[in-house]
Amino acid sequence: MEHDIREYVKCCQRCILAKTPEPSARAPLQSIKTSTPMELVCLDFWSAEDSKQRSVDVLVVTDHFTKLAHAFPCVNQKAKQVTKKLWDNVFCVYGFPQRIHTDQGTNFESTLIAELLKLAGVAKSHTTAYHPMGNGETERFNRTLGSMLPSLPLKEKHNWPEQIQTLTFAYNATVHETTGYAPFQLMYGRIPKLPIDVMFGQVLHDPVIVDYSSYVNSLMSYLHEAAHIAQKHTEKQQKKQAKCYNRRIKGTHQHWRSSASSKQKRKRKLADKWDPTVYTVKDRNLQTNVYKLIDEEGKSKVVHRNLMLDISFLPVEPQSDENIQSNVEDTENESCSFELSDPVGRGKF
Repeated sequence: MEHDIREYVKCCQRCILAKTPEPSARAPLQSIKTSTPMELVCLDFWSAEDSKQRSVDVLVVTDHFTKLAHAFPCVNQKAKQVTKKLWDNVFCVYGFPQRIHTDQGTNFESTLIAELLKLAGVAKSHTTAYHPMGNGETERFNRTLGSMLPSLPLKEKHNWPEQIQTLTFAYNATVHETTGYAPFQLMYGRIPKLPIDVMFGQVLHDPVIVDYSSYVNSLMSYLHEAAHIAQKHTEKQQKKQAKCYNRRIKGTHQHWRSSASSKQKRKRKLADKWDPTVYTVKDRNLQTNVYKLIDEEGKSKVVHRNLMLDISFLPVEPQSDENIQSNVEDTENESCSFELSDPVGRGKF
């Protein structure tokens, strides 16, 4: 009886969809590597309430290599607003980056953004659906920004949109743990002069007068050395982070043509954690741990491995010999379709 109860609970549809806390396997951490400023620029939106309890949208822009970050308050999150902020505050100041990386929001995936990047010769990439770890650089700055704003004095806190540029400048002037340099220093090749330097009279005065060529040569030499050191620091930190994260890896890769369920975005607390639709693995990229799934109607979706639940342990509905032979022939040409059924007749998933 105990065995029957365990099997009943293990294959219970409601328990699987609502109670399974996380996938049965976790993919290893893959780090994004860059070597020059403006090689990869990451975008995301961060929102908070102002003094009148109105939501203020902030466009966060971070350079992946130097960690230089900017936050621009926006009227809304529409593509037109994103395009204007990018053109006025990024492209016309730093030039065009090699690649832009965002999530799959409709504003970032709009035709307007695509046309702008096409004219500028900028490549575009995005994260998999509901997987913010794919844009971890910006998400981490969002967390930092969210912890800096509440620490403001009460008077400034009520008008935090006016203080956001000051906070981002303080962030950019602080030594970053990953690179070992301040983002400002890696981007511009010099240490910024801060108000505290003026107060304590610690502003450096260089009496040596040099021409433009000497200054450019020394600046390029310094930036090259700083970039090399920062890259070594970054690789060391990425290996350390990957080692800590990969300790929690369990299971293996999802098998080719196996059945799985996809995690859904929960808008309500009582909603199920998993999508009741059964998917079949159509294609996979083991380097990025991205899988292409297809349902019984032929609709496909692309998700990260961490958002998939392996349900191959569930029993397959019994089929006649003719159906089995037909399914084998179909499998040779197309992906197989699993029709899962509960062993005690509680209905199909």
